[in-house]
Amino acid sequence: MTDAMYESKKKCRQYSVDYMKFGFILSFPDKQSPMCLLCNKVLGNDAMKPSKLQDHLRRCHPDKTEKDLKYFQTLKDTFRKRPTLNRMFASTSQRNDDGLRASYNISLLIAKSGKPHTILNIGLRIF
Repeated sequence: MTDAMYESKKKCRQYSVDYMKFGFILSFPDKQSPMCLLCNKVLGNDAMKPSKLQDHLRRCHPDKTEKDLKYFQTLKDTFRKRPTLNRMFASTSQRNDDGLRASYNISLLIAKSGKPHTILNIGLRIF
């Protein structure tokens, strides 16, 4: 069998919400691979079978095998609400934008008055 034939027979499995009872959600980067909520390990698409997901839960997290769906749903909600770099930098950049806007407005007022920008130094000493 050639590589081209093998590629055409390769099956891409779809995520099922039933996999949540084993502690797996779709990974965020590719949305095709299962990710364990307990250890954040992303398994390959070929592991998206209930038996393999259950085997991972039994082998890697034996203390969590008896947990119910509500436990894993809570983990999922916590995982989605966690702080990410994008969320952290979004609030910081908003504060920087406010400072930049204020600086621009002050410079614009000084420029419109026709006075040299060194007047800003005098104004800062007042504050």
